Amino acid sequence: MKNILIIDCGPSLSDITKHYGVAPEWIMESLKNKGCNFTWVKSYAGDKVQSNNADAWIITGSPCSVYDAADWMVEIEEEMKNIQSSQIPVLGICFGHQLIARCFGGEVELNPKGWELGAYPIQFTAVGKRSKLFSDMEDNAIVYESHQDIVTILPENAIELAKNNKGNQAFKIHENFYGVQFHPEFSWEVIKMYVSVRGATGVIVDDPSVPESTQGEVVLFNFIDLI
Repeated sequence: MKNILIIDCGPSLSDITKHYGVAPEWIMESLKNKGCNFTWVKSYAGDKVQSNNADAWIITGSPCSVYDAADWMVEIEEEMKNIQSSQIPVLGICFGHQLIARCFGGEVELNPKGWELGAYPIQFTAVGKRSKLFSDMEDNAIVYESHQDIVTILPENAIELAKNNKGNQAFKIHENFYGVQFHPEFSWEVIKMYVSVRGATGVIVDDPSVPESTQGEVVLFNFIDLI
């Protein structure tokens, strides 16, 4: 069995949680047939991250921004630095992706192009097309997004793996750290509710039809296969 540490960086919107639960539950459900044991740590609530008892880490999204630099965020960054030279694979999702970037010297800012909310195609770089993280995914694959911050400057030595017209969508650094701006753990029902709830507050949705993703979840499967 593979021991996976899920670092929970904050709850979903209350309407989402009421109907569908929270991101760590979706991750565990996606990976239920992949031979994994899970430890769920709520870092945002004060739980401490233990760096030496897992075969891989998954860092979730968050309603917070990494540039808030709350104590619990700084603690996760310190633990990431502690395992920088290890072979432990780390996958950051949305906020987790941004936290990895900031940890290693990148910059995260409010995206001047606005919210990325709903379903979007992404394009792989030449390196991304060869990356095992994106095996069996096609260029211009549809993925689910819900964020307004973006990695504007990648860390030195980071390798861009995917992008779209909103900005960076995936990168790799130090051989074992991977960040994806999108949400491979979201279901179609979940992203449609995000679009409904946030759209009702005035957030602009570029494509209100919210096309279904058939490949985004593959990222989670591929990540586990890296272990």
